[in-house]
Amino acid sequence: MISPDVPAPSAPLRIVMVSLHTSPTASPGSADAGGMNVVELNSAVALGAAGHRVDLLTRKDETHLPEVVELAPGVRMFNLDAGPAVSVAKSRQEALIEPFRDAMSRWWDAHGAGADVVHSHHWFSGVAAIPVARRVGVPHVQSYHSVAAPEGAGLDDGEAPESPGRRHGERLAATQSDHIVAVSQYEARTIIQRYEPAADRLSVVRPGVDLRQFRPLRPGETNWAWRGNYVLFAARLQPLKAPDLALRTLAALPRGDRPRLVVAGQTSVDFSWYARELRELAADLGITDEVLYIGSQDRDQLATMMRGASLLLNPSHSETFGLVNLEASASGVPVVASRAGGMPESVVDGVTGVLMDSRDPANWARAVHAFTSDTGHRISTGRAGRAFAETRGWPVVAGELTDVYRKVLGR
Repeated sequence: MISPDVPAPSAPLRIVMVSLHTSPTASPGSADAGGMNVVELNSAVALGAAGHRVDLLTRKDETHLPEVVELAPGVRMFNLDAGPAVSVAKSRQEALIEPFRDAMSRWWDAHGAGADVVHSHHWFSGVAAIPVARRVGVPHVQSYHSVAAPEGAGLDDGEAPESPGRRHGERLAATQSDHIVAVSQYEARTIIQRYEPAADRLSVVRPGVDLRQFRPLRPGETNWAWRGNYVLFAARLQPLKAPDLALRTLAALPRGDRPRLVVAGQTSVDFSWYARELRELAADLGITDEVLYIGSQDRDQLATMMRGASLLLNPSHSETFGLVNLEASASGVPVVASRAGGMPESVVDGVTGVLMDSRDPANWARAVHAFTSDTGHRISTGRAGRAFAETRGWPVVAGELTDVYRKVLGR
């Protein structure tokens, strides 16, 4: 018999999602926004479409933001007053955990009655939310989206901690949460190796993709900006994402037979120096006129650019999954990516793209040229990518998350 305080299997759930350091609606590639924002927002919208209620809690980082915004049927976002209403560098946001916890506690007293589960995204959110969830007797689910590299490790082991408390905070979230949702088998293994949570309290729910927004170029439809080839790099501009290798790859292609390189992304406060370094590198390589920096793009703009690209270039040193790879596949665009972290779970090597073991720009250039010089190869790979992406629409993700929530509630 199901306990009276546990929702019946068919009953809609009320879910509270927490995102302290970046708004779920922020454009990926801007400041500290990335795949986590896409996953959180689209999961929430898909859960709402399935009949559940989702409240997204984030920190108010601009004075004009309203207290609450209706994002989609069944989905609200609350901008909580926690610290100054300005953008704060990720490296300084650890100091906002306690103020956010207090704000979340006040929000709960006003709006939280009837919530079934709290799902925190990133360790900042988990450390803030766990005491609140414990106080009100609601189970807590944690997602990381990235796990800090060990002390002294290189970029291939993941991003360095942005602040001193990260490793302790990640361990606390792993050991005190009722369940952990990883975005890939790679991330799950990493969490288990570093923080040793109980294996039966960890599930993998890979990200999804909006199959209507990210779609192939239609017959006769002009690509984004040029009729010629361009390759796309779409990520935050920081060393971990390796836009420098994208530039070196372009320079290694034969002059006169190079596509343009479109760089969609911008630096955060913590990496404000890096944009200038990239421009200086492009100048040194003699490719300044062949690189277009367009900053962060909203989702519709990114999708438009994606479907017109000859390929997506993703040379990141480490990714827990590589959501942008799946979005490229949905757009019918091949991917050339590092065989790093969870990216073998978002790129089927030799089918939807190519995974690179080397970081030699000459090798990357050969992989790029194989697509830009052979239309048939590019089209067949793109079609395979679309078929792969069609297995991961957001409704699939919502169903898998619902199963996780019900499992946690049924314990």
